[in-house]
Amino acid sequence: MPTGKTNEQNPGDWFDFAQERWLAARLVWSEKQLAASATELLQEAIERYLKGYLIANGWSLVRTHDLAALLKAATNYDAEFQRFASMTIELTENFFAQHYPGGDLTEIAGDYENLQGLSGELIELIEAKLPHYFKTDPVESNDEDASE
Repeated sequence: MPTGKTNEQNPGDWFDFAQERWLAARLVWSEKQLAASATELLQEAIERYLKGYLIANGWSLVRTHDLAALLKAATNYDAEFQRFASMTIELTENFFAQHYPGGDLTEIAGDYENLQGLSGELIELIEAKLPHYFKTDPVESNDEDASE
């Protein structure tokens, strides 16, 4: 997580915020299976990953929580993102269902693991497209060197 002042035009800041929420979503789900909280954190992580990707490609920030709209903007830069269209629609719907009272929470817990898995694939795609924004864990690098 960055310290000091952040910049909404800096993709790295978006990715730092995204990574923290991604980790928190995974922990909240694995430790307590709190579907509503994990869904909110997961949606916020993907929103920030997509905004970071878009800003890195010259996009002007739009303040929205609609992952489908953000993904559509990402597909304007790379059609490979299109395969996540259904996931972004479902995650956005689940986000709003749990965000305010009155939503239908029936399927949120049952869908969570699938959405988390697809979200991981989307994150991997963004990291592959923009590797210079993501730090390699020195422990992982040393482990790989040791096995050669």
